[in-house]
Amino acid sequence: MYSIKSGQNVLVVWGAAAAAEGLQKFVEGLRNMTGTNGKISLENVERLALASHPTSSFDVVLSGVIFPQSILHTTELLGEFLRVVKPEGKIILQEAIVPQENGTSLKTIEKLQSTLKITGLTNIQEAKHITLTDAELQTLKDLLNTAGNVNIVEIQCQKPNFEVGSSTKLSFAKKNVPVQPSANVAAVWKLDATVDDDIETIDESNLLDEEDLKKPDPASLRVCGTTGKRKACKNCVCGLAEELAAEGKAPAVQENLTKPSACGNCYLGDAFRCASCPYLGMPAFKPGEKIQLTDRQLKADV
Repeated sequence: MYSIKSGQNVLVVWGAAAAAEGLQKFVEGLRNMTGTNGKISLENVERLALASHPTSSFDVVLSGVIFPQSILHTTELLGEFLRVVKPEGKIILQEAIVPQENGTSLKTIEKLQSTLKITGLTNIQEAKHITLTDAELQTLKDLLNTAGNVNIVEIQCQKPNFEVGSSTKLSFAKKNVPVQPSANVAAVWKLDATVDDDIETIDESNLLDEEDLKKPDPASLRVCGTTGKRKACKNCVCGLAEELAAEGKAPAVQENLTKPSACGNCYLGDAFRCASCPYLGMPAFKPGEKIQLTDRQLKADV
């Protein structure tokens, strides 16, 4: 039964409503396997933490293997199993599962296996289905307060071969071993062998001509704040329309530049202007005042 060997210490954890006769019969069967040198401890799941068993004191932990299988193995309970079992010790458990999550505390087989992995257990074997009679299954459903389809599975897993909380020092330092460059590597960086006197190089002074060296006229860089181009907008008040008219790039006759504002707040500044305001980006001004940019503002930044 569960491959219990002579001389091993076994912890048996049982849940609610387990019959005393069933417990006694199960323990007697274990005593025949462990012999006089072994030890069997019987604990209720609700009082396991209060028992304060020493760390790494059991070779095998059997949980929920006695009918009715009402124990729900949480990460806290499995963590206590990891503490009390020896490194590479076995943990064998039985639990009631459901085909799919139904809003209860019962897990699916995938969820149960995931919980075992998250806790840190290894060598998780394939689940075995435990057959119950119809009467036993109904008793278990009443105990778990569920009316859905319920199955019993048994899973055997193992504690890793190190103690919980153990640590080891990791060294990431690299040994500084001097590496002598080979002749081929040195030849790669030798420029004398790659420079050919017959190859013509470009004179950097010929990359730019006289036209490229001329500074542009600041007036030609001036654009409309609304259109983003050197083209006056419909309600131009910044003087670009007159400037373009003087250059012959725009009609001399412009529309009425004193068109009333839609919101009446244009002169207050950008914080009070509409999204389509032609004065966006311009400083605040007095009502009826024509906006003029200073000579300094017309000069390009150096």
